[in-house]
Amino acid sequence: MKSDKILVFDLMGEYGHFRKFNTTTSPLTYPMPPRPALSGIIGAILGIERETSPGKFPPGVVPLNELFQPEKLSVAVQLLRPVKKTRMAFNLLDTSKSASSFFNIANRTQIEFEILKDPAFRIFMQHADLQIFNDLAERMRLRRYHFTPYLGISQFAATTDYHGIFSCKIVQNTDNKSVEIKTAVNMTELVGNRGDAISFEKGLHYSVDTYPRVMQPDREISQYSEILVELSQGKEGRFWVNCTELIQVENFGNILFL
Repeated sequence: MKSDKILVFDLMGEYGHFRKFNTTTSPLTYPMPPRPALSGIIGAILGIERETSPGKFPPGVVPLNELFQPEKLSVAVQLLRPVKKTRMAFNLLDTSKSASSFFNIANRTQIEFEILKDPAFRIFMQHADLQIFNDLAERMRLRRYHFTPYLGISQFAATTDYHGIFSCKIVQNTDNKSVEIKTAVNMTELVGNRGDAISFEKGLHYSVDTYPRVMQPDREISQYSEILVELSQGKEGRFWVNCTELIQVENFGNILFL
């Protein structure tokens, strides 16, 4: 944990799509944004420039994925609404045949995407650089975004709701008992056998997916994590898990960073 302060804000929209890495012709979506997607959203709000061409960045610009590595950025996600999905067809450019320029591509390919409907997430965020942390907090408070944030696809603009900066602390689970967690759970944080480390509640809908966790500046994924989410309850969904330590956030309960 970077400090004893944590920034809390909500991120929501009419639609969202966070493409699973192992789908091709009919893209499926994760129920929540992976860490690299959250890094991109935060970077857009702050105005951190992307590369001008593959592997080339403006002078003096630290690559986004380097600036938001796990040792610098800590982030947790809570689902605020039950996960609803629909399907939507997109007309994409057919690039299978060469053309003299991008604008001369006449053919289109219609692809059906799995889409999140009315997604909403609560984001808990810390950064080792206090200037970045404070700049983001001020921009969120004033809704003064450098670039418009969106939920995975540029057509899906996002809105935000700023809650503020709150006190937090690390708590050691010395009793080795199950504790209530409000956010999605990185399975590597659990203690012992998975069947014993998670207390599932009857009637809830749990899901575990393999998410990209660490993306290098060249966009190569160097680390994946298995993330546990509860899909049916939204804000009321919670987990009882056995973990070595957790973060208690003032007014919000217990969380675990992704």
